[in-house]
Amino acid sequence: MGREIDSDNSKKRRKSVSGYSGMSLKDGDIYKAIISYEEKEATERLSENDSGNFLSTCDNIRKAMTKIVKLKMGGDITAKDEIRELQIQTSLAFIELKKLNRMEKFRTKFARDSLMSSKSSVDNRHLHLQNLLYEVMHLKKEVIKCLQFKSKDELIHLVSEEEFYKEAPESICRPEITKNNLHQLRLARLEWELTQRKQLAALCDELTESKKTVALSIDSKQSRLDNLAPQLHSILESSKPLQESLGLPLDKIRQEHQKATLLASPLYVLYAKASAYRDAYDNTIVVKVEGDEEEAKRTINQDALQESDSDPDTLSENIIEETPIHKKRHHRVSREARQEEKKLRLLQRHPLNVKIVVKLKNEIKLTLQFFYMTFLKVVTVESKLKTESVGTNSTGDMLVSESILRELYPGDLGLESPNPANYYQLSRYNLGQFSSLGLGIPYKWAQRMAGLHFISLDSREQKITNYRTAQDSVESVLREIKRRVKARLELCMEIRQLECGNLSVFTYHDNLPQKLNTILQKFTTISWNAYSGSTNSALQQQGVVSSLDIFYEAVLRRGSNELIAKIAIKPDYPKIAPVFNININPMVPMAIDILREIEREVNVMWIKPPTLSAQLQRLRACFDIYLETENTVPKEKIFFHPVKGRTRARPYKYLELGGGIFIHR
Repeated sequence: MGREIDSDNSKKRRKSVSGYSGMSLKDGDIYKAIISYEEKEATERLSENDSGNFLSTCDNIRKAMTKIVKLKMGGDITAKDEIRELQIQTSLAFIELKKLNRMEKFRTKFARDSLMSSKSSVDNRHLHLQNLLYEVMHLKKEVIKCLQFKSKDELIHLVSEEEFYKEAPESICRPEITKNNLHQLRLARLEWELTQRKQLAALCDELTESKKTVALSIDSKQSRLDNLAPQLHSILESSKPLQESLGLPLDKIRQEHQKATLLASPLYVLYAKASAYRDAYDNTIVVKVEGDEEEAKRTINQDALQESDSDPDTLSENIIEETPIHKKRHHRVSREARQEEKKLRLLQRHPLNVKIVVKLKNEIKLTLQFFYMTFLKVVTVESKLKTESVGTNSTGDMLVSESILRELYPGDLGLESPNPANYYQLSRYNLGQFSSLGLGIPYKWAQRMAGLHFISLDSREQKITNYRTAQDSVESVLREIKRRVKARLELCMEIRQLECGNLSVFTYHDNLPQKLNTILQKFTTISWNAYSGSTNSALQQQGVVSSLDIFYEAVLRRGSNELIAKIAIKPDYPKIAPVFNININPMVPMAIDILREIEREVNVMWIKPPTLSAQLQRLRACFDIYLETENTVPKEKIFFHPVKGRTRARPYKYLELGGGIFIHR
């Protein structure tokens, strides 16, 4: 029975094949025909129906397979035909699935082809859009260029329209046309500008010819003057014997003035002022110019070359020529060398300096040399005092020239540069303080003598400086220096007498007692450390004394009673009186108020600034009065009351009445 079914199926397949073969004979290639048929069918069928068919077919296959499994598991022999039928149905269902798959493939292919054609169309249109946008952008740029275009005639500064119509002839201005046509007005103004420029060019040529004529005349006169110079020199040479016989050093003065023209401007001002003061007031003062004249000429020539080389093109060429081509290590060494060269250049002095010699009696000379710092723009002073056996060991540095010139004016120590810019210049190269460079001392009075004025960091000092500027002339400074030197010499002689124990003899007008029992046992110099360690610190804090003063110690004695006085002598002695600080021997009972009272009597109670000897004389008198009022020694002075008032003040004031009496203040 199974064979009959197989034979029937084979007959059906043959019939179907024969049917297709007949169609292939009519339509040609059967494969292409089937493909075209299925493509047509795929376009006509709906994908939703095929999706439903696919699901139902899969469900049928699933049910058939389940049924076949159950029949085979049942082991029924009669079920073979049914199983065979189910297998055939399942195979047909698989064929249906393949057809549905081909239908889906065709539809996918159609969709992709449609998508690609749409994409191609979009790309073509986008490209066309980009081309149009580029053309629009190009046209916009061209429009902007046209709008921004400026003709060269716009750079020409033309005269105003009013001036044009006023000055231009009617053949050029043509007011009946130009007033109604801006373009014609512009052309007419340009034509008038061209006419004016031609006239100015012709005038320039005439003036150039006239200039050449004048230059030829000047050259001829200059040649005559050049020929005249040797004749004048020969006349001067022949007149030298006459000058020597008459005592007229005209040649020397002329050479000195010619050398002074090579000085830096501040030093030249100083030289001119000092020379004028010497000729007018004091012939003993020597003013001259010293230094290397050739080096000064080279310096002037270098400055002129630097000014001429300040052109930007020349500077760029110099920079290109000086571009280093060495290795990195050599470049580092050359940089250090250049840094050192800059330091030396910053501290460079002008080759010439001004020397002023102030002469006093007994062959005493004070030499002042003024130098100008070329880049620091300040004047420094080097001084030297020449004396003959005036000082002693106790005078210390009292006769050193720097000590004499210190604080010639209040606050002018010369430790810092008066130019505020120097602080930053020296800090840039780590050069430290100005006073440590050994370049001289930049006194403020030296700057004012040379015509240099710098702003001060202290407003109060600036006001004082402006007030004293007129007084700080060469005359006032040199007089002040002479006074300071004379006062310092007198102080040295006074200290020499005090070292020997010889006190000055005072007259009736000095209002000082003569007969005193206290003696000066010792008078010696001491250091700042010894002074500051044994005196009242309030004096240092208030600025009454400083390390720049000169310090001495005086020991007074009467019997077994001893008084020690520490003395600070100011640089401007005797304008400013010395400051006494008193200590008593521990064996002598004395309260601190009594010491301060004696100090006040010695330091303050004066009508005019006293001398050192006068203060020592009053200190001796005060010590005698104290000892006699305390009944420590026999009474020899005349006074009415030993103490008075709540402060128990002593009668320290001396009056020349009778033999002299002491009263209370």
